[in-house]
Parts: sequence; structure tokens; C-alpha cells
Amino acid sequence: MVEQETNEPRVKDISFLNTIKTVAIIGPSKKRGFMFVKSHADNFKGKAVYAVHPKLKEIPGFESVKVYPSLLDIPDQIDYVYISVPNSGILNVIDDCVKKGVKLASVFTSEFSDSGTQEGLELEKELLRRAKNKLRMIGPNGLGLYYPKLGLGWRTLFQKSFGKSNMKVGVVAQSGGLTNALIYTATYLGLEISKAFSFGNGADLDSVDLLHYLINDPETDIILSYLEGIKRGRGKKLKWILNQTRNNKPIVIVKGGQTDSGSKAILTHTASISGENKIWKVVFEQFNIIEVESLEQLLHIAYLIENYGFFELDNVAVLSGSGGYGVILTDLVEKAGMKVPAFSPDIQEKLDLLFGIAGTSPKNPLDPSAQVFNVNFMYKVIDLALSDKIIDGIIIDLPSFIFLPDDDARKGSNYESKMIEVLTLGHKHNKPLIANIIRANYPEDKERVSKKLRDKKIPVFGDPFEFIPLLPKISRYTKNRKTT
Repeated sequence: MVEQETNEPRVKDISFLNTIKTVAIIGPSKKRGFMFVKSHADNFKGKAVYAVHPKLKEIPGFESVKVYPSLLDIPDQIDYVYISVPNSGILNVIDDCVKKGVKLASVFTSEFSDSGTQEGLELEKELLRRAKNKLRMIGPNGLGLYYPKLGLGWRTLFQKSFGKSNMKVGVVAQSGGLTNALIYTATYLGLEISKAFSFGNGADLDSVDLLHYLINDPETDIILSYLEGIKRGRGKKLKWILNQTRNNKPIVIVKGGQTDSGSKAILTHTASISGENKIWKVVFEQFNIIEVESLEQLLHIAYLIENYGFFELDNVAVLSGSGGYGVILTDLVEKAGMKVPAFSPDIQEKLDLLFGIAGTSPKNPLDPSAQVFNVNFMYKVIDLALSDKIIDGIIIDLPSFIFLPDDDARKGSNYESKMIEVLTLGHKHNKPLIANIIRANYPEDKERVSKKLRDKKIPVFGDPFEFIPLLPKISRYTKNRKTT
């Protein structure tokens, strides 16, 4: 568990994560409802979970979790500890961890360098000194490690929601609250987390070490990161690490602290150094990193790649049941740097024959008007558009009210299920088909249909700004991946 000795910049080794067999929760809190004991006891798939508290004999509701007055009293070897004690007692706990041979500690306790005080900064330095480079630490001031395969995590509900996906997502984030939001929203989108690290101040394991780990982790296919900055002297190591993954697995980053106020906020959050934004932009471009602006964009990039893989989307077809909204989407697509071109002559000729109804338009953007209720018509139109070699993918805008469970005679039987099957045509042609379903005061219908589409691996959104700006970013990454 020492840093790897190589000619390359050294990185801290946490390759032992999948061998964790025992866990101890140090400082279980009744005020928090013993939540950290509960989350680990309910889900951990290893040998045993213990608790350490000098005054408790047992934890109500978790009598099977043996409680000891100190870590050294536990007769078993302990691989991983979750520490939630006041910072006044943290150094003794770290000493015990080193004596016990603990491999990894998640330190939830705060008020170290994040406090902005000299006292807190010195305490964090002493924390590292006591660890003696024998104990690896996540934190302090972080939520720690979420590893669903082993059942490690700080919230019970995390463990019960994930299904299988094509692509497993690794998360590195300095913010605990943002990490929670990432995991919950990933669940909603059907994404599977491999591991998530909420590392707070990053006194020991920081973004550089954790990115290196996930880059080399066979259980991780894409990395999402919220990065506030890095500590001084870490730039060379970061560049070396990013060079290892160039075009190997995508890294998507939200960089915090891009304004003066944001940079000042970082100092009281995790005490990281935000750095010059121009330098970060150069690094992202040099190493083919996808930079986004928000938590939602982080997840939506992964969501799109999960459903359609790496794609190049230069020429887009647009279909909307509203001619006006089709124009708006066309403007948004072209403002984002893509094109909404005319169809190839042979495809256009076939589309002209299909439409032939007043109030509709067979041109790109396509406007089927009321023919949106005709499933066979919609199938033929979308199938033709995607068969065009000029077209790389299609955006389809549908109002949620067309999915109302009413008796509209224009729909025919099983309209909803048939239309959902129509929207799987993107997979038939191996081209992105992205659904934009406007709520239009029928949120329950939008949510029901959206869930069915997600189950069919069809990305669905409710606002074009949620996905249109991301399409060129994925295209750029894909092109760079091929050429470098």
C-alpha cells in the first residue's frame, strides 16, 4: 500500500478495493439514526461489519453488528473504516487504524483545511503525518466510497435501484451533495455506477489519484467528475495520468470555480486551488476531455453514450408535430454547429409521395402535423429519414398529450406501445434517435412514456437545451478518438 515506484510520476495504490472483506464504522451517531451503520450493514457483501463506540454496547435494530470500545479491540482484521468522529478525536483514530493495518479510511469528519483556519490546516497535515503513507484516506470532509458491487456506501437507498446497463460509470467528485445527486439521477436514467468517490478535501487520495484508479479500473467504462481544482505541484502528475487514457475511455468534467465568486467559494468548501481557466481549457482540449457546464450535462453525456455509443452527429433530421417548433429546433441545432440539410433526392422523392396531405411538410425539418397519430405513417417517415446516407441521426419532438389514454379515433389500437416501437428505429439504423417530449400539462403521461423509452434504450428529454449542446461535444470526442 505504498506509492508505486516507477520512472513515471507516482500514484497512490488502491487496487485492493475489490478485496475488502471487513468494515468498521467508527463513531456511529444516534443523532443521524446510525445511518452509516445501517447503510453498510444492510448491503455489505463481505465477511462482517463492526462498529466502534466507547459507550455503546449495541446499536438498536442492528444487534448483529458487534460494537467494540476501540478499533484495536476488534479481534478481526479490518480492511475499511468509515470515520465519523469529532475532529478533536480524529488523530487517535488514525493512529489505531495504522496499528490495526487498515487499508482504507473514509473520513466524513470536517473542519480541517475546509474550515479556512490555520488550526484546521495544521490538523489536516497532522492527519497525513499520522497515516504514515500506510493508510489510504478518502476525505476528510467527504462522503467516501460508494462501491455497489461490494455493497459499500453511505446511503441504503443507493444499493436498491441499479439495473444492468451497457456501460458502467465511475464518479470522482469533491462535493458530497453533488455526488448524491449524481448517483440518484444516474439511477433514474438507468445508468449503472461502478464506483463513486466523494473525496472532499483530498488530503491523501485526491482527484489525480482517483482518476488514475478509474482509468485503469476494468469495471469502469466512462468517468464523470466534478473538479474544483488540484493542489499545488499536482499538475505534472495529472497530465501524465490523462495521457494514459487519451481515447481509451471518456472523461467528462464539470470544472467548478470558473468565476471570481466561484473560486472564492471553493476555498471555504474544499480549500482546493481553482487555477487559471485558460490553462484548464488547454488541458481538456489536449487530452480529449469532454467539458460540460452542469451536473445534468455530466449525466446526459453518459446517458446518450450509454444508449448509442460514440457517434458523429453532423447532419441532423428534425421531426416535429408542430411546424413552428420544428423551426425552433432547426435553429438550435444549427446554432450548436450542426446542420439540418435537405434529404438526398431519392429519399426526398419517397417522402414527397408519403406526405401528400395538406398542412404537412416532407422537407427537413419534417412536419407530419396530425399524421403524428398515424403509427404506420410515422414508421415509414422515420425509417426513410434514417436510411438517408446524408443523415447522421434524428431529433423527434412529440407533445405528451398525444399519449393521453383517451379514445381518439385517429390513434387506432395500442397507439402508445406501437409509437414506442417506432422510436426504436434509431437502433435499427445504428443512428441516434433522440426523443423530446414536451410536458404540456400532462406530466404523468410524459413520465410513463419516458420510462418505457428509457427501458428501450431510447434517450428522452423534455427540453432541447438538455441535449442539443451535448451532441457536438460527443461528436468532437469521437472524431478526436479516431485521429489521435
